[in-house]
Amino acid sequence: MNPTDRPDAWLARFAKLAVFGAFVVIFIGGLTTTTGAGMAFPDWPLSHGSLNPPGWWDDAMQRREHLHRYSAEAVAMIVGVLCAWVWGANWAVPISVVVSLACAAGAKVAGQPGSVVALVGVLSASLTFAVIILLRTRRADHARPAGVRWLAFLAFLGVLAQAVLGGLRVIKDPAGVLGGDADTATTFRIIHGCFAQLELCLLVAIAAMLSPVWPRIAANPQMRLVRRIGWIATTVVFLQLIVGATMRHLGAGLAIPTFPRAPGGGWMPQVHNKFIDLNFTHTRFGAALAAIFILALAMRAAGNAAGDVRLVRPAALLLALAAAQVTMGIYIIWNVRPPILTTLHVVNGAAVLAVIVLLTVRAGRAAACAGADPAEPRPL
Repeated sequence: MNPTDRPDAWLARFAKLAVFGAFVVIFIGGLTTTTGAGMAFPDWPLSHGSLNPPGWWDDAMQRREHLHRYSAEAVAMIVGVLCAWVWGANWAVPISVVVSLACAAGAKVAGQPGSVVALVGVLSASLTFAVIILLRTRRADHARPAGVRWLAFLAFLGVLAQAVLGGLRVIKDPAGVLGGDADTATTFRIIHGCFAQLELCLLVAIAAMLSPVWPRIAANPQMRLVRRIGWIATTVVFLQLIVGATMRHLGAGLAIPTFPRAPGGGWMPQVHNKFIDLNFTHTRFGAALAAIFILALAMRAAGNAAGDVRLVRPAALLLALAAAQVTMGIYIIWNVRPPILTTLHVVNGAAVLAVIVLLTVRAGRAAACAGADPAEPRPL
């Protein structure tokens, strides 16, 4: 076995913790959106000018939004530690924290407002961390493959971008501290929601590549087709999530309040506008297209896996999650969008995408191993 293929059990567990944390943030963020609590605080990165505003736990709207911010900050720290661990940059996080505190203290002494002090602290820590990681690229003795290292760095950049998008979603809202128009605010809300799915995909791929399972995946040339279908399915499901996020943020979730037929008893809506057409695209056309590709991926993976449970189990899980997603979607329409079920629908959609990515990267591993020269180290 190539030394870079040897798994680190604790690092693998920590990568799974990052994936779990991402799901927690998606759930809390989804519940915040579903209940309309996204503008409980009009400022960012502070909340009412404070890291811990008084009374936030007693107000349901503030509690959801503030928990969303706290959980996002926690996951950002986890991703930073994960990136440093993968790169072998043990001092990246503590050095970044020290620089952040020093810069924030300097901004405070200079008389800057609290929001500026907080931004200076975050930006200085992020820039210091990035510089330390990039300096590590000059070393040739890395313990882990380049692919997983750069994915970890992308995940770090991604969590920063997600934080900025979340901040712009707040401060550029018409009710935010900077003010703005409704269309701009809606655009940032949609991008923020969709970018979370991309970050989740990165973390899932990293966790898969760091797992002890990774070097034990058997070579299988038939997985080349599975890999291609998997990336197509990933694209289709991600587009379906974009349409769903747009529908949610435009308030079009019940633009067609019946299922499976449209109002009036037909299969197609009799009235057309952007809300009804968006709803139809997500709940009918997009759902059917995603189901086709999910079924094709799962059946092809299971059929060509040669009994490899590392491929069969994700395929079976994917079918179960897809069935649950359809069922929840129908019940949401029939029961007029209950908040918890609607939020679970969002989280389960993220889980469907995550399992597709997991199955696809494992299929890619099996295909790559089958195409490698046995005398050469096994590819990433």
